[in-house]
Amino acid sequence: MFEFIEYLTRGALVGVTYGLLAFPVSLLFSTTGSVDVALGAYAVLAAAVLYVIGGPLGVIVAIGVAVFASILVGLISLRLNRPGHIDHIIAVLGTFGLATFIESFILTVFGTNPMIRQPFSTFWDIGGIRVSPQMGINVVVCLAILSALFIVLQKTPFGRAMRASAVNPVGAALNGIPVKQIWFATYVLGGFLAGVAGVLILYTTGADYSTAFNLTIWGFGAAIIFGMHGPLRGFAGGLVIGIVQALSAGYLPGGWATAIPFIFIFVILSLGRMNQIAATGGRV
Repeated sequence: MFEFIEYLTRGALVGVTYGLLAFPVSLLFSTTGSVDVALGAYAVLAAAVLYVIGGPLGVIVAIGVAVFASILVGLISLRLNRPGHIDHIIAVLGTFGLATFIESFILTVFGTNPMIRQPFSTFWDIGGIRVSPQMGINVVVCLAILSALFIVLQKTPFGRAMRASAVNPVGAALNGIPVKQIWFATYVLGGFLAGVAGVLILYTTGADYSTAFNLTIWGFGAAIIFGMHGPLRGFAGGLVIGIVQALSAGYLPGGWATAIPFIFIFVILSLGRMNQIAATGGRV
């Protein structure tokens, strides 16, 4: 029983990062009806830059690089995906192309070696479970960011404009809301959150050039578990994904441990979550 609780705890602590990635997935889908599949690539790019530079300056540069990459995606997507003239497949393929380019860039510049930093040599003992202080930092950072974003979206004019753009982009544009700028800001916000997630991942589980796709899948899976309705639901979904991963790694052979989380996401999709979202016109 203790072993099971330990896996639950460790999985939930890892899952907070997936919850952070789930928020931009949910927000972008709600606002534009599209998905940025380069989110995982932003995170790995940020981790790689921080791994080389290190220190507080490295954190700033790493997040800035992730934001810059998201700006490029935002500009491309606005070119391909205009209010009233939307082709979601083309927009998604555009982000996939940049994700592939970033992955190749990381492979060429930073190589194939895993990138990880362990800033703490001591551990907390919580009920007999050894936990790195970095996990506590991850939880605090993620909760602080999600709380701030929730307030911005619910209590500010920008948040109201974003919600209006999500419900009816054409009507919002006719009422003077800069829908294209709102959409662009959503892509940039996603890059920022992915950059922060990349920083936390470097100090927790580490990453390499091939991690980008998995991170995108975990963020997407976390967002859809409870229906893509908002940051708190996505955060909870991230905890679930982390727990599924931890239990799979703890109780199953290596091959199944890798496959089960993907199967879990497939089962969630087969239960009709995306169909429910589609019934609302692609927005919730």
